[in-house]
Amino acid sequence: MENVKIAVVGCGPAGKSCAIELAKKGFDVDIYEKNKVGGTCLNYGCTYINGLREMADIINNLNLIKNNGDNKNSNNENKNNNKNKKIVLEDIISFKELQRKISDIQNKIRMKLEGEVKELANINIYYKEFKEEYINDYDYVVYANGKVYTSKYNGIKCLGYYDIVNLEEFPEKILIIGGGTVAAEYASVFSNFGSEVVVYVRSKFLKMIEDKDIRQYIYKFIDFRITNDGNELNRLLNDDSYTKILAVGGKPRFETDEYMRVINKENKTNKIEKNIYACGDCVAGKGGITPIARMEGRVVAENIYNELNNKPLIKPKYDFIPHTIRMDLNISYVGKQTDNYKIIPNSVGKGDFFRVSNNIGINKIYYENNKIVGAISMSPSMEIMPYFAQYLKGIDIYKDFVEIHPSTDPFYKVFR
Repeated sequence: MENVKIAVVGCGPAGKSCAIELAKKGFDVDIYEKNKVGGTCLNYGCTYINGLREMADIINNLNLIKNNGDNKNSNNENKNNNKNKKIVLEDIISFKELQRKISDIQNKIRMKLEGEVKELANINIYYKEFKEEYINDYDYVVYANGKVYTSKYNGIKCLGYYDIVNLEEFPEKILIIGGGTVAAEYASVFSNFGSEVVVYVRSKFLKMIEDKDIRQYIYKFIDFRITNDGNELNRLLNDDSYTKILAVGGKPRFETDEYMRVINKENKTNKIEKNIYACGDCVAGKGGITPIARMEGRVVAENIYNELNNKPLIKPKYDFIPHTIRMDLNISYVGKQTDNYKIIPNSVGKGDFFRVSNNIGINKIYYENNKIVGAISMSPSMEIMPYFAQYLKGIDIYKDFVEIHPSTDPFYKVFR
């Protein structure tokens, strides 16, 4: 589409996906990135946490091999009694050195992503903030610039996800505020490293896990403390010996219609903004994970193309999105959790051999009206293989497939 100029604001999963699809369709695309290519996912989120998690898994396995103490126990007294016996992070590598090694790998990935974008000659990356006056220079603007996060809780300064990557000193004591995926992953990692971790939740810890049996199973292998006591929260917030991490959801920047077009809320007009779209974390009420961000980016690119060619706009699909929580045992879930289910025991796989005697994992398949409607898995097996086997049989399961990040990335790119 010659002479149609489009600005994409943000080069995270949503922005990058959208920009590349637009460029493939022949548009002239400029990306504005005020921080780093890769967005939250690469620089502060799931990719960074994967690095921490792998180190935590090494420590866990070493402790299992040494047979130090009993199974993971959330009882604080038992934990303290065993503290000197356990291998901790600093026995193997300093936290500062681990941070540097993860950063080096992130830099290599970032350079690869940058090169992938620049290979398309009609995509330019400008490393600066996109200003409102730039809008008039473009036919379309796509916002993919993430959420707005606060740095204070009850007036106390806390670390956000963007601060943790810059920590150099190992935090001996940590207060984490939040009960979702991010809070659970940080709590698990740092408690495995040897920190004393307290998680404050306002309601339920990991409330997206509706199955009570699964929730009780999760409690068996966590070694951090969970509280919803407001008085204790205030005490810990004011205790300088605790590093405070705020792991609560941020504020979205935009609301969109079902086609990802931005709605103008000023003066309560609810008017669709002409030629302005948004996708990814910056959108209210949508997915909030990397696979969804990429999918929304592609939907926006398709809708801009369709709009210019008088074709029907399409809607993003949020059905059966796979989610993963990276803890001592990875917990993956998709679809609904019902009272009608079948339990499938885990077989021994990579990462589980030394766990055979305690908490190897549990899997459930859920049914409704004699149909499978969801599943929860704690299996370490490679997620992509069942899909790959179906593809080899000639079944096009990738047509509406949303990838399981990050393990399906190379396959997903090829098969699309």
